[in-house]
Amino acid sequence: MLSALLARAGSPHDAEGTAAVFRAAQAAGEPRNDVIPGLFPEEPRFDSPSDARRLYSNLFGLWDRVGAGLDASADEPVAVAPEPTPPPLPLARGSLTGRELTPDFVESAWRWLEALPERESRRLRDRYVNTQPDLGTWLDEVEFPEAGELAARDLLFEAWAMMDRAFGDRLGALEWKALRELEKEPPVLEATQPALAAYVAEQLDILEDEDPAFGPTERAQVERALASVGTALTRAVAEDG
Repeated sequence: MLSALLARAGSPHDAEGTAAVFRAAQAAGEPRNDVIPGLFPEEPRFDSPSDARRLYSNLFGLWDRVGAGLDASADEPVAVAPEPTPPPLPLARGSLTGRELTPDFVESAWRWLEALPERESRRLRDRYVNTQPDLGTWLDEVEFPEAGELAARDLLFEAWAMMDRAFGDRLGALEWKALRELEKEPPVLEATQPALAAYVAEQLDILEDEDPAFGPTERAQVERALASVGTALTRAVAEDG
């Protein structure tokens, strides 16, 4: 599985070759975070943040195995993240009252999104595009950093998907003008959607650890976009009843 993940991300190394690279690096005293980026001749390609997490968790596991004197073909398998089993849906669509996502809902929602079969995920993304045309137009105008753009767009989709699931038909379409106004000085996401903000911060922490090119400046750009959209989505939820 590690070899397949590496190939999909654009690395010329398979699991055995990566173990050899790690062995030489550890013998030379090189730190892990300096070695892993060298496995990729260009910026790694990922279809989703979950693919990135799975690859890096396996790379970290292999690094530890090599440090313990094992290799990729040892009898004990490299620590591979298991395929997630589909969790139950995070409540019925439109079940939450008010306008704020709860921590329990966010926890169940991201697990549900990560475990969605590809076909269902594609349908949900199509609905995202079709029901939020102004958001798509605004996103095309936003300048994202190259490092973190894919993760930012995925997190924005996940934010919409959580809000759509939580509030159902009470969630309206965003307006381009409102987004343009918000991006000038958006409220921090913690003030409008604290549970969502905690999830976003965790994902950006992972990205910051994995990608040396994703630094404080790049993170601030992504956080600004997410704060703008998070506030706009919250304001687009109609009051109960």
